[in-house]
Amino acid sequence: MDQALLRAVRARAQSNYELPVLFDMERVADGVYAAIAKPQSLLNSNAVIVENAEDLMIVDTHSKPSAVASLVRQLRDSVSKKPVRYVVASHFHWDHSQGLPAYRRLAPRADFISSDATRRLVSEQTVPRLKASFEDLRRAADVYKKSAAETKSAAQKTAFETMRRETLDYLHEMEQFTPELPNVTLSRDLVIHDKAHDLHLAFRGRGHTAGDVIVHIPSKKTVITGDLAHGFFPFLGDAYPLEWPRTLLSVAEFEFTNIAGGHGAVFRSRDRLYQMGNYIEEVTDQVARRRQRGMPLAAIAPEITPDKLRTFADGGFGAASAEAIIRYRRLAPPAPSVVDVAADAVKSNVEQIYNALERG
Repeated sequence: MDQALLRAVRARAQSNYELPVLFDMERVADGVYAAIAKPQSLLNSNAVIVENAEDLMIVDTHSKPSAVASLVRQLRDSVSKKPVRYVVASHFHWDHSQGLPAYRRLAPRADFISSDATRRLVSEQTVPRLKASFEDLRRAADVYKKSAAETKSAAQKTAFETMRRETLDYLHEMEQFTPELPNVTLSRDLVIHDKAHDLHLAFRGRGHTAGDVIVHIPSKKTVITGDLAHGFFPFLGDAYPLEWPRTLLSVAEFEFTNIAGGHGAVFRSRDRLYQMGNYIEEVTDQVARRRQRGMPLAAIAPEITPDKLRTFADGGFGAASAEAIIRYRRLAPPAPSVVDVAADAVKSNVEQIYNALERG
């Protein structure tokens, strides 16, 4: 079955395509592993693999089928040869759910699990958003080609050529993409009683999207959070910023120490969850108060900067988030500074919250 998936992926991609190693495997707890996504021009999510008594649960499926093939190969080599029994989509975003069809080919009898809202959003949003991205990606590939031709730096030339190749490979692979919908959904709680441990899937409210699901493994003191809490700055393009901090406080009612999120490193304390919630709450409050006074976005953005945010420095949240972006994302050379990444991230968050307030 594994070989069939690998052959299918290669057939969808260019004839000379070789599967790269796209993930670094980290042990979160006994029988729980985080596949930390390496930098790519088109972002992959992390995945979390839970080894059950007789099978595997995989949380989040990356941005493309070839990433699934790459991860499956790594799992078979270094984690377990047990079959995939459950695949969880923490939310509907492309970099977390576009690998679902590949897992269906790999594990036809597996259950694909999400919240009710995520299933609806995968059905409604995946194809239109993917098609809308193609033209932007083609333009980006042209820019990378031009930049590679114009630069005098060998390192920059290599970087731009890599970014162009990865972008074109993604476009080729995704041209005939058809989404796969979860076949099991939950509105609040679903508990799987495996012989090895209980797996508690929970929806606790809107946050990063309308349907974020977490997976709690009580015996492992671990919670798998998708993009509700992770190592980057939050993305609020589809978010509910007035509700997100409350949702995180509801997640905090579970007992855990380890947080395995959708991007960046694994966290070994609960602090990251509170830091992200407090940051979102502070920025949202500052944007909302200014918007209520009738200030336009162009006037609001310059007033909300990292140095003016109390929560930015809390526990090193802002600097650590910027450092994670530099480490785990493929960015156009030369590498930006932590200060510049942080400033751009806060500016983007202000704009996203300004627009998202209408949803809340």
